[in-house]
Amino acid sequence: MAEIVIILITLIVFSNILLLKAYIKIKKDTKANFNDLKISVIIPFKNEENNLDSLLKSLSSVDYSANNFEVIFVDDNSTDNSAKLIENFLLNNLKLINSSSKNLPGKKGALEIGIQQAKYDIIAITDADCIVEKDWLKSISTKISQGYDLVFGYSPLFKEKPLISKISSYENLKNFILYFSSVELGFPFGATARSLAFRKSSYLEVNGYKNTTETLSGDDDLLIREFIKRNFNIGYFLNKDSFVYSYPSDSFKDYLLRKSRHVKTSHHYLIKHKIILTTWYAANFLSFFSFFIFPISFFFIVPSAIKIILDLFLLSLFKNKIKHDFNCFEIIFLEFIYQLLIPINFISSLVLKDKWLKS
Repeated sequence: MAEIVIILITLIVFSNILLLKAYIKIKKDTKANFNDLKISVIIPFKNEENNLDSLLKSLSSVDYSANNFEVIFVDDNSTDNSAKLIENFLLNNLKLINSSSKNLPGKKGALEIGIQQAKYDIIAITDADCIVEKDWLKSISTKISQGYDLVFGYSPLFKEKPLISKISSYENLKNFILYFSSVELGFPFGATARSLAFRKSSYLEVNGYKNTTETLSGDDDLLIREFIKRNFNIGYFLNKDSFVYSYPSDSFKDYLLRKSRHVKTSHHYLIKHKIILTTWYAANFLSFFSFFIFPISFFFIVPSAIKIILDLFLLSLFKNKIKHDFNCFEIIFLEFIYQLLIPINFISSLVLKDKWLKS
């Protein structure tokens, strides 16, 4: 029993030391050395009439010369008034196309159509249910100018009152800490397509999305996988005015569908990433729930206590770089739910059908 406790403590302490090392390296980008590169923003959508107004208003407010970016909306067979809303919006650099001739299924096919018609080499992607902040394009341009082939930004979820929304927001925060840390530790593996940008020339070199068709999702993680295979440079931007906000799941059913798509994508990560992430999640899960078997040995409380203390410490540090408003009690409670959902989400990724309902 003592050996198991020691192994758990070693794993959880070592993994958190790595996160602390990454935290020290993670830095917010400044607006210095800004280069206004020409950017094509691609936004696929399907039945998003309830969300497009907020996105369009945020795009019209970005602090970037209208002559240096275009916005291409790709309609993926919407049956609502989404297309009409876009057509009526007064934005000169906006283009609306349809995806009737797409060669790939789901969102990737719509994205491919938009990228093919893009005028500029820098491609930025976001979703139709998002709100972009004013420096989003500036941060993309600045980071790409530094020699990166693919970059991603922070995409927080609005923290709303329903419990499932808080769970989604907390999980999203934890995921982004891993995304940013993995870049700093030298093994980038994922991001989200809500705030993603890359060079079109690099995209074409990896054959676009053609090698990422294992799942309907993966327009972010699996594209990053292909960039990694070619040793392209991957970075991130973290300027506070460059965040891209989105809304969390509003029901447990929606949460399970979203997570099943995301976890299904992870089945197709590179082997090294699977090993690292499996070790990380297993160490955290076993450490957190070790207190349940303390009747066998009192010492099983130790890994759980250490994990909770380290979680509180690290999240308090990351709060300085990634703004969040989870208090100590919420962190402990939501961490419990988060860890409990790990095996549930894995199982749902195996049994739930992979489909793209919306962008």
